[in-house]
Amino acid sequence: MTVFDDAPQDNSIAFGKVRRENPEERLYPDSTNMLPVKPNRSTSDLDSARSIALHRKLVGYYQRELERQAVNRAEMVEDEDFYDNEQWTQADKATLRERGQEPLVYNVISTTVNWVLGTEKRSRTDFKVLPRRKAEGKPAERKTQILKYLSDVNRTPFHRSRAFEDTVKVGVGWLEDGVQDEDDGEPIYSRYESWRNMLWDSAATEYDLSDGRYMFRSKWLDYDVGAALFPKRRTHLREACREAGAFGTDWLYGDEAMDSLEDAIAEGTLENLAMNRDRFRAIECWFRLPVQVQSLRGGDFRGEVFDASYEPHQRQLDEGLATLINRTMMRMHVAIMTENALLYVGPSPYRHNRFPFTPIWCYRRGRDNMPYGMVRGMKDIQRDINKRATKALHILSSNKVVMDEGAVPDLDEFAEEVARPDGIIVKKRDHELTINADRELAPAHLDLMSRSIVMIQQQSGVTDENLGRRTNASSGIAIGRRQEQGAMATAGIFDNLRFAAQVQGEKQLSTVEQFMTEEKAFRITNMRGTPEYVTVNDGMPENDIIAAKADYVISEQDWRASVRQAQVDELLALLQQLAPVNPQVALVMLDLVVEGMDVPQRDELVRRIRSITGMRDPDAEEPTPEEIARDQAQQAAQQRQDALTDATIADKQAGAQQKAAQAQKLAAETQKAQTAIAEGNLAAVKAALETALQMMSAPVAVPVADELLHEAGYQSRSEQEEDARIQGVMQGEAEADQAAALQAAQEEQLAQQQAQAAGEPGMEQPPAPMVGA
Repeated sequence: MTVFDDAPQDNSIAFGKVRRENPEERLYPDSTNMLPVKPNRSTSDLDSARSIALHRKLVGYYQRELERQAVNRAEMVEDEDFYDNEQWTQADKATLRERGQEPLVYNVISTTVNWVLGTEKRSRTDFKVLPRRKAEGKPAERKTQILKYLSDVNRTPFHRSRAFEDTVKVGVGWLEDGVQDEDDGEPIYSRYESWRNMLWDSAATEYDLSDGRYMFRSKWLDYDVGAALFPKRRTHLREACREAGAFGTDWLYGDEAMDSLEDAIAEGTLENLAMNRDRFRAIECWFRLPVQVQSLRGGDFRGEVFDASYEPHQRQLDEGLATLINRTMMRMHVAIMTENALLYVGPSPYRHNRFPFTPIWCYRRGRDNMPYGMVRGMKDIQRDINKRATKALHILSSNKVVMDEGAVPDLDEFAEEVARPDGIIVKKRDHELTINADRELAPAHLDLMSRSIVMIQQQSGVTDENLGRRTNASSGIAIGRRQEQGAMATAGIFDNLRFAAQVQGEKQLSTVEQFMTEEKAFRITNMRGTPEYVTVNDGMPENDIIAAKADYVISEQDWRASVRQAQVDELLALLQQLAPVNPQVALVMLDLVVEGMDVPQRDELVRRIRSITGMRDPDAEEPTPEEIARDQAQQAAQQRQDALTDATIADKQAGAQQKAAQAQKLAAETQKAQTAIAEGNLAAVKAALETALQMMSAPVAVPVADELLHEAGYQSRSEQEEDARIQGVMQGEAEADQAAALQAAQEEQLAQQQAQAAGEPGMEQPPAPMVGA
């Protein structure tokens, strides 16, 4: 939808022509200076009454914000000057030099600010794009890759660091995201914009200015550039150049912050040489207007203005996932104008319906939301440091004299002589003359100067420990606590930067989803510089980046290096305690500990550790090919182990059954043997009884039979017991005799030692032999 264009229209009488005698009347047209235009006359819509009224309204907004923010913008200029060592006004410098003092600058502020800037450059965040549905994981991964590619080609981290420098120094920095002609490089760009060129709706309170109605950017352009961009508006551009002067001396629509560079260009002799450079101020305004639109209800693109040429919108309607509704919304528009005319007006080309500029705030004043940076609160202390350093140097390098009138014959000669380091002064007798009076004030100034330097550190939160200087903190824990104190004092600034990066990333993602509709191949590189080639929108569903929406997420990086390092140290200490007791627990925690470290190639280290330990990435939704292969290998190994276990169990069961059969067989044989023994015993009893009956029938033959058995070596049980008893008695007697003999030998040896000791007391006796030797 086009609000205003440069096409002629055939309307009824419209007050579209302005009397041109007075420039102010041209700027503020009303019924008294508007001339009617004939209906049949072809006019540009940009010069119609409606366009002139819109131009007047936008210029009014611009001048109102310029006036409202003027005082704070002047303070912001001074804040930036303080960082750049411009800490004395020209009047103060002149006054000091008239006194013979040198305007010294001991820039303590810059060191503090540089620490914050260096911390941001060391702690840049990473990001990723998350899908809204599980099936859209691959397209979201492709969006992450293409955003990283755009970040590389647009040098986005460097532009963001440059904007952050403005944030810390003056209170706000700006980033711009948009689309340009492909002939100028990548169509989607991200770049830095100077705070000096920006004005915004000061009634807005949100940090992304989502509740603001308008935003302005002012820039000086050469006439030939403007004529090439707006060929049908050359007359208005010529008029803007004439009103601005040769090099832009227009203070009605600008201020010192906005036009200081233009003034620097204008200085010199070029104008005297008739080498004028026609330039004009171009004002770009992004503003919201309530308009009736057709928007989508439901589906992935709910709330967006319907675009019939955008295939995903039409597909959602065809599939019944979304419906069209008419509603009133605050639609973003853009206007480009000079002080006296519009050059272009139309709706915003961006589907996200946001300002293309993203602010990064440092601090905002509570009463009027005006921004200010770290320098603002340290300027008074910095002035005190400079003044006391200048005063102390002046006292130490000059001679103050207090003397009686007539103490010296010639005051001029005395002044020259007293200024010399080897001066010789002759004074009259009985006249007082004191040189170097108030010299004792110099140490007091230097002491207060040192106190002011300490106060800057206390006010900013950046301590000597953060700067790496030696202090009275001797232990590592004390140093870490003070470093953490500095990190906490500046955490709010970095949190604002993180918020701005999130908002900017959402705009970039929306721009990619809107404008990257054609097939595109590009290359990305990892941390080691290995290239990876990616193609999007090639017809494959996993490479379609416009079919569905996704979400931009900032990774947890957080400019909290000292806090994170302290946590890692605690985890390492815990691992050292766990490893000797339970090494398995320490092993499964190792990947998480390394993941929290600030080391090069951290992701690769974590990946290799997890490949060994078998731990999965907690954030991974789908298993990686390596994990799938490892799981398959583990399953195969488990199956082999189960089969081996089953075989072992079967073998043991077979062995047990065999042993059971053998045991049954042995039991049967034992039973059989016992039965045979019992039968034998019965037969023996029977035979014994028969023998006894025979012996009873022939008692004379019994002694003869005993003798025959004895001669044959047969011993009865009674004889065996008697022989055993006799052998035991004989063995006991032998042991008793041996013990008695041993005791007698020991007593005899002891008696000999006592006799020798009594006969020769001074002579060393040989040691007694060991008992039993």
